[in-house]
Amino acid sequence: PLRMLQVVHGAEGLRGWSGAAHNRFCPLLVLPLDRFMLPAPTAKGGPLEVLSRRSFVPLCILLAATPVVAATSTKAGFDDKMIPTAKAATTPEAARKQIVAGYRELGELLRNMNEVTNTEGGDGIRRVLGTVGTTSSVYLIEPAFRLLFEADESLPMEFIEGVEQMMIQLQDADSQAYSANFISFSSAKGKPEDYYKRAGEAIMRARMRWLELMQILQLKPEE
Repeated sequence: PLRMLQVVHGAEGLRGWSGAAHNRFCPLLVLPLDRFMLPAPTAKGGPLEVLSRRSFVPLCILLAATPVVAATSTKAGFDDKMIPTAKAATTPEAARKQIVAGYRELGELLRNMNEVTNTEGGDGIRRVLGTVGTTSSVYLIEPAFRLLFEADESLPMEFIEGVEQMMIQLQDADSQAYSANFISFSSAKGKPEDYYKRAGEAIMRARMRWLELMQILQLKPEE
C-alpha cells in the first residue's frame, strides 16, 4: 500500500479551520511519503550522521507554496482577483523582483491605510498581504525568500530565521485585519479602527525585518 506523510502546514495549521487562520493556510497536506522521506541515519561516522540544513528546504518551499487564499467580495462590492496560474517564483531573478515589489507595496499600503480601509475594510489590507486574491507581490513571498536561501550557500541560518520572524508579523497583521471585518457584529469590545491600527503596526515590524533581509541580499528598496 502507498505510504503517506501528513504534514501540518505551519504553526497556524494546528488551529484547523476555526478562527482567522482558515483563510490563510492549508491545515493539512498529504504527500506521498516515498517521494519525500529522507533516509534513516547510518551508524556514527556515516555519510548521513548529520543532515545538511538545506536538506529540508525543498520540502519547505513546497509547503510554503500551498496556501489557501480567500476569495470574497469586499464591502465596496469588489470581486477579488484570483489568478489560477499564480505560482511561487522559480528563479532567483524572479524572487528578487518579487521581494523588492512586495516591500514597496506594503509601504504604499501603510501610506494609504485610511483610504484602503475606508473603501474595502480589513480585506483591503489582506489583499496587499496576499491572503485575499493573488495579485499582490506579497502573495507567496516566503517561497521567494526560501528560494534565494537555497540558491546561495553563503547565506547564514539567521537569514531564514529572519524570514520566519517576518512572516509571523505578516500573519499577525492578517489576523488583525480579518478580525476587523467582524468586530462590529461581535460581543467583543473594540472597533475596526483599533484592529487596523494593530495591523499597521505589525506590517511596520514586518517591513523592518524585510528591509534587513533585503540588505543581506544586497537589494535596494523602491519607494
